[in-house]
Amino acid sequence: LASAGWVDPDSPEWVRRTASLVDETEMALVFSDEFEVEGRRFNDGFDPRWTALHKNDYTNDALHYYHEDYVTTSGGWLNVTTAFAATRFTSTEVKHGKIRTRELEKQFRSGMIQSWNKFCFTGGVLEVRARLPGRWDVGGLWPAAWLMGNLARASYVASSEYLWPWSYDVCDRANQRRQEISACAPNPHFGLDARTGRGAPEIDLLEVMPGTGWLPWGMSKPYVSTSLQIAPGKSGPRPANGDMPHPGQWYEGLEYGNQTALNVFFYGMKLDHHDATSYQADALSANTPLGPDFFDHFHTYRLEWEPRGYVKWFLDGKFLYGVEDDSVRHLTSAFVPDEPSYILLNTALSTTWGFPIPCPVGCDCACYDCAAPKCACAMPQGFCDSLPAHYLVDYVRVYQRPGHKVGCSTDTHPTKKFIEAHRDRYSDPDRPGSDPLKPVLAGGAPCADAADCAHRATCAPSWRRRPHPAPRAVCRCRDGATGPDCRAAVAFDDFDYERFAFAHGAGRLTALRHFYAPPAMARLGIAFAAFLALIVAARLARIKRTRRFPVF
Repeated sequence: LASAGWVDPDSPEWVRRTASLVDETEMALVFSDEFEVEGRRFNDGFDPRWTALHKNDYTNDALHYYHEDYVTTSGGWLNVTTAFAATRFTSTEVKHGKIRTRELEKQFRSGMIQSWNKFCFTGGVLEVRARLPGRWDVGGLWPAAWLMGNLARASYVASSEYLWPWSYDVCDRANQRRQEISACAPNPHFGLDARTGRGAPEIDLLEVMPGTGWLPWGMSKPYVSTSLQIAPGKSGPRPANGDMPHPGQWYEGLEYGNQTALNVFFYGMKLDHHDATSYQADALSANTPLGPDFFDHFHTYRLEWEPRGYVKWFLDGKFLYGVEDDSVRHLTSAFVPDEPSYILLNTALSTTWGFPIPCPVGCDCACYDCAAPKCACAMPQGFCDSLPAHYLVDYVRVYQRPGHKVGCSTDTHPTKKFIEAHRDRYSDPDRPGSDPLKPVLAGGAPCADAADCAHRATCAPSWRRRPHPAPRAVCRCRDGATGPDCRAAVAFDDFDYERFAFAHGAGRLTALRHFYAPPAMARLGIAFAAFLALIVAARLARIKRTRRFPVF
């Protein structure tokens, strides 16, 4: 269990413990971000906890470009902004193993931050306090907070194919080619365990559909969806979107709160590869109606996750929805995820989420431009007037108890070598040759005076030699700060599984907390130390034999 490496120093003492809303056991804070430091940026290499995407999103019929400048901190909150702002770019899309490059322009910008390959956890409580963006009665925005297994990087489609959202550990020859890391593999390489199925399942803390109007089966907008997305999905007869399932068509034993109901609008999706590798993913989802207050004030969204046990969702302390492991296994032999998972916060725009369906008669629904009156019919009424919109997050906190884990590559679920061996999948295809993540800089941002740096930094003369272009002064971090302008708090895993001393792990690294050495190097070091000790002992003996004592 982590101790404090990921805990924000701005987290007050009284929030560092919580009681489970499921069984009342005490849980400790292992990760937090209070977003108290003004003006933080989350560009690649700027923050140890989060990375803001700066790329096209071509998933889910997205209408937006994720722009790194559209996520910052202000007023003690994380601010994810969505705006009408055009972006022209060259799009390199990798799908089904094929690369397609084309020039595109998107009319909207938005923001996403994710903790992929930085902070991950397996089991525990995720709690997010947030105010939803836009107007409650105007559709079109898709704010979300969610988890995904670290083996896939959200919006990087090449990384998720045949991995999302598998949570399956059975050697099933029918599914072997559909699940990249299958339990049928006797030697999967990349540090993965033999005959162990792996994947990147998804747990959605919140996905909000704003707007007005009553929907089938008594649901009304706006509402929040809470979901577990896993594969393989149910084969054979299954409910159609919009219909209630017949007996035997869907998962049984799902728990619902007083105002929550089955999400009949989305049962999952088929990932169609046009051959025998196509597979069905299921969304075990529920909807809960919201009121205008959720768009005007902050509310607390919470999930409690016990790997291979359950996932349960809460809103302002009240139970919404629950999925037990037995319900999942009974139907498909999948299970409640046990993958190291990272956190995502974003607002998306999609033609599939709150936009007119079907396309109004006589409307050009390929046109989504607030500056073109002819496009108005393709968008929700009042949508353009609601922009810019701001998704505000007061804090993100994760709690755990003994038995849960922190780390993106753990002893039982390693991911590091697999990601390193397939780094192109996790990198932006529009920037070929780039690394998936840049190292986080500690200081170095140009500054005119201390006001340009955080309060845990100084503005000092640059050490770089001239005549090479260099700022005259740069931010220098102190007191546990990092990032180019020192606005982020240092964060790290307290426990490194890869370097921990495994008594029976041939070739593994051995460690003493924060000092690590490979076994061969450790043996060499011990031999060298013994050799030095012999030399010192011989020298002392010689001095003792030749020493002259005074005669009295």
